[in-house]
Amino acid sequence: MPTTVLTLIIISSMFLGACDSGQPLSKDMIKSPVRPAKLMEVGQSSTSHFLKYPAVIHSQQLSVLSFGVGGMLQHLNVIEAQMVKKGDVLAELDQSDLLAKLTSARSQLKNANAEYERALYLMKRDAISKSKLEERKSTLDVNQSLLEIAEKALRDSVLIAPFTGAISKVSIEKRQIIQPGEPAISILGKGGLEAKINLPSSMMTKANGQGRTATDSYLVLHAAPDRHIPIAFKESSLEADGATQSYEVTFSFEVPKDLIILPGMNAVAWFKAPIKSTKDIKKLLIPLTAIAIDGEQKYVWVVDKDSMMVSRRNIMVEAGVGVNLSVISGLESAEIIVVAGVYFLSEGVKVRPWSKD
Repeated sequence: MPTTVLTLIIISSMFLGACDSGQPLSKDMIKSPVRPAKLMEVGQSSTSHFLKYPAVIHSQQLSVLSFGVGGMLQHLNVIEAQMVKKGDVLAELDQSDLLAKLTSARSQLKNANAEYERALYLMKRDAISKSKLEERKSTLDVNQSLLEIAEKALRDSVLIAPFTGAISKVSIEKRQIIQPGEPAISILGKGGLEAKINLPSSMMTKANGQGRTATDSYLVLHAAPDRHIPIAFKESSLEADGATQSYEVTFSFEVPKDLIILPGMNAVAWFKAPIKSTKDIKKLLIPLTAIAIDGEQKYVWVVDKDSMMVSRRNIMVEAGVGVNLSVISGLESAEIIVVAGVYFLSEGVKVRPWSKD
């Protein structure tokens, strides 16, 4: 037992002596952690050369049906997501009053026609004046118009599928009082989908002359952020929105077979930035997130390719608004910079490329 105690005392003395030696720890003994960082090669072809705009998916064949007359909804034959064929009856209003008006109109037309035929007979025998005949003819025409109105009202009390498709929305309920023109049922056809964006007038002037096909352009759905869906220019409005001073631009695209895309979904449309001159080609674009500010000085963190250590580099950029800015001086093509979390770095910190894995 005394031997064990003595051994512990000797070992403790060795540790205490090492701690009390006063010898400072070298930098090699303290290793700085290597931080993961999102990196980018300056001048590298990437999304830094692209513009992006919010987009909404629309159907090329979408019809919002409404009744042409008012009344109580008697029959509702469909539900949302139900498939229908062209000509199917989707809904009907109560037709009691409409049928009564149609019967009355037919009866009045029959009487008016009989009166006109009688007037013609009497006219041939000079037993009636020409003005009286014209009066009977006018009455006949009026009753013919009233019959056509009654027939149209009866047709307008029924909603019929204009094409084969799926019911996307039902806005009415059975026994509900319906107003004429009130949106009732929306039907989505199989004509394909398209994406619509609102393009600022400043970009419309730059896009002029770029061609009617959107090259290097794609769509990214919020529901499928890892997929790039190619898009092509379809059409554009020629009148700007008074409030936003933007133009609605429509793009068509093929729906991938392994994706379910529906009207109303949100997305982002990416476009290669229009190039106006060879001078623009030589500009270096870097993300706004790569730029840090110290007072009035802007700077970036440049990564040494060998040591992977960062160093501060002051830069000058062109004034502008957007997710990317053009560098005037301070950077060269092919240099590596940090493009995220720049305020958490310091001189000499080692980094490694960040990855989702």
